[in-house]
Amino acid sequence: MIDPYHLMNYMGTWHLIDYCHPRNTLRDFVLGRMVDVKVLDETFEMPFDFNAKNYFASSFGIYKGEPVREVTLRFSPLKSKWIKDQIWHKDQKVKTLKDGSLELSFPVADFSEIKREILKHGDMVEVVKPKSLRRLIKTEAEKITEIY
Repeated sequence: MIDPYHLMNYMGTWHLIDYCHPRNTLRDFVLGRMVDVKVLDETFEMPFDFNAKNYFASSFGIYKGEPVREVTLRFSPLKSKWIKDQIWHKDQKVKTLKDGSLELSFPVADFSEIKREILKHGDMVEVVKPKSLRRLIKTEAEKITEIY
C-alpha cells in the first residue's frame, strides 16, 4: 500500500519517495515511468517523521544528489525587479549590485532543472558560476541559434 505522505505532485508529475532495495537508500520514483512493477515480500518502515516536502527542501526543484554546487546567477536591472522577492531555494543568498542588477546564489545538485529556468529568462540572466553551468548554457544557446 502506498502511503499518501510519500506521494508528491511536482509540475503535473506524480513522484513516490520510498526505499530502493537494490540501492539501499531513499529514492524518488516517477510513477509514470514505472514498468514491470512487482510486489516483494521485503518491507521497509519509513522514518516516523518523514515528510516529502522536507525531503526536497535542500534541493533546487525536484533534483537531489551529490555533489552539490553553488550556483550564482546575475539578473539584469529590469529582471531584478521581478526576481528580488522570489524564493528559489531555502538557502539562497541575494545581493543587489550598484547598477541595479541582482545576484542570486544557491546550492544545486543537478543542472537539469536550473538549466531550463535560466533559459526561460533569456538574455536577462547570466550564469556567474560555476563555469561548467556557464558552458552548458552557452552550448544550449548555440544550439538554439542553429534553429533560427
